[in-house]
Amino acid sequence: MFEVKNLTHQNPLLNKLIISNDTLHLKSIIYPNLGASLQQLNLNNKAILNGITDDENGIETYKNMFNSAFLFPFPNRIEQGKYSFEDENYQLSCNESTLNNAIHGHIYNKSFKIENIETSETKASIILNYDYKGNIDGFPFPYKLSIIYKFERNRITITFKVLNTGEQLFPFGIGWHPYFNSNNLAESVLNFKGKFQYKLSDKMIPISKHQFPFKAPLKINDISLDDCFILEKPKINLATKTTHLEINFKSVSETNYLQIYTPENRKSIAIEPMTCAPNCFNSKDGLLKLAPNKTFNWFITLNYDLK
Repeated sequence: MFEVKNLTHQNPLLNKLIISNDTLHLKSIIYPNLGASLQQLNLNNKAILNGITDDENGIETYKNMFNSAFLFPFPNRIEQGKYSFEDENYQLSCNESTLNNAIHGHIYNKSFKIENIETSETKASIILNYDYKGNIDGFPFPYKLSIIYKFERNRITITFKVLNTGEQLFPFGIGWHPYFNSNNLAESVLNFKGKFQYKLSDKMIPISKHQFPFKAPLKINDISLDDCFILEKPKINLATKTTHLEINFKSVSETNYLQIYTPENRKSIAIEPMTCAPNCFNSKDGLLKLAPNKTFNWFITLNYDLK
């Protein structure tokens, strides 16, 4: 039986939803006030996700690492936070001070309302909503966002649903920023069909793209990555010493993008599905647009198995 507990904390940012199934030896945690992010996924006492700790240090980690954050209205970076849309110029807050860029949108630290929770023998479903009034610098476009989790045996499905509640067309892209644990990253293997890799400036902004440089499957060895790829198919597999994962992501977008990042401690790997390239508000590479009263859906399925 799936169960969901809603626990409060003296710091509301650490309020959490605990999803569990004792039969499946599964435990997962969502933090509604940290962008509805999924911070824990444990199977048989093995931690699949590298999430935050349940304390003030965890909040600081999240600010720097964006563990499992949802990235909207843009993933990755917007150069100097500047862009033009429909003959208007906009300036986003540059929250990446070292490179003077806007990074990862503005919902990663917002509070989501718990709209609905349903549980049964075979699944748990959770709907969380965020109603944006258009009051953040550089993005004056209102919307309503729903993030819908469905937990099943060996699978989590995340539906990202955005409704344009304003009166203007607006630009956007979406991403997800999970880190997956590996106790031996060098021996871990990635398998995905890439078409192109972006060459980046010293500010981590794409300046060109070239043919995909790796042969799949790719054993990570000592490779260091903080790179964006264009994929043939919206799917990637990760095989570690203990776990096999498959991420599928799809939308109406014809092109699919993937960011991969290996942290310096090399104890995990960030696999970030995206609907667009970094700096999409300027390059228009993968940029999506949503008309008033229209809805856009994006789906992510995470399949997992222990070896």
